[in-house]
Amino acid sequence: MDYGIMTYDFQDRFNVGDYIQSLAARQFLPRVDRYICREALHEYTGPEMKLIMNGHFMRHPANWPPSPGINPLLISFHINARRAAGMLVEKGVEYLKKHQPIGCRDLSTLELLKDKGVEGYFSSCLTLTLGGRYRHKSDENVFFVDVLFRYPTWSTVFRSFNSFQKSVKSGDIALLGRRDRMIEGLFGKELIQAAEQITHEYPAGEFPTEDSRFELADRILKRYEKARLVVTSRIHCALPCLAMGTPVIFVNGGFREAQARRFTGNSRFFNTVEILGRGRVEISCDMDRVRKDLSAPVRTEYMEYVEALAARCKRFVEDS
Repeated sequence: MDYGIMTYDFQDRFNVGDYIQSLAARQFLPRVDRYICREALHEYTGPEMKLIMNGHFMRHPANWPPSPGINPLLISFHINARRAAGMLVEKGVEYLKKHQPIGCRDLSTLELLKDKGVEGYFSSCLTLTLGGRYRHKSDENVFFVDVLFRYPTWSTVFRSFNSFQKSVKSGDIALLGRRDRMIEGLFGKELIQAAEQITHEYPAGEFPTEDSRFELADRILKRYEKARLVVTSRIHCALPCLAMGTPVIFVNGGFREAQARRFTGNSRFFNTVEILGRGRVEISCDMDRVRKDLSAPVRTEYMEYVEALAARCKRFVEDS
């Protein structure tokens, strides 16, 4: 039996959060025989291969379902709401029923599957198991990781002429400057000045090989091990930080409805700042204390899912 882990199909830029999810799967495998692109699972023609299929599905729904040569564990599985109609056609649903019950990363995916008669359960995210490999070690740095990254900035609006046209058409250009004002209002100048900015989005050309992208993901996780505090709007920064015991605040704002569905079921695990619009903000932790201590409470509600996630992955690998 071969074992594989997923890689991802990007053009100009890639999200290292996807590779963090694959690292979470890799820790349960006895070895990795091959990388296989999530968008090309239907093309696989090699020997029978076990594959933990966690994460976001998918950019190209016409490529679903995967090849019969892949023996899958569908866990921490998320269906993009905008791609659901293309994936949940008759053959796509038949494939899911063949491999049910499906462990769903979020409640939105669970609802989509139940509407199609597919058995599922809320598994949460496999990155919550990364605490077995990465552990909070020190309180060296404060990191702001793509906070409110969906809000337009000068760099995103003027990245290209096409980006500029889109921002004008959508009205996003009128929101320039709002992100910085909101972050300063929430966290204060002192905390912002103490923080180092990190991103999860990188030019593909700087990390041209899959190995280099996995190495980058590992380096970033090792930085989070040493963080005094992490503030982020990236779920695959916040969840691994939870797993390793690093204080983290998740800032939920700027996402369209379909994007925000990814957080359902998981956002309750975090210290959260919810930006609701019209100037309304809901905060689940003592922000005065956060500004004073440059830290936040370490939440543990997620832990009830860790053992079940790990047990299912181990059984999948051990079963012949």
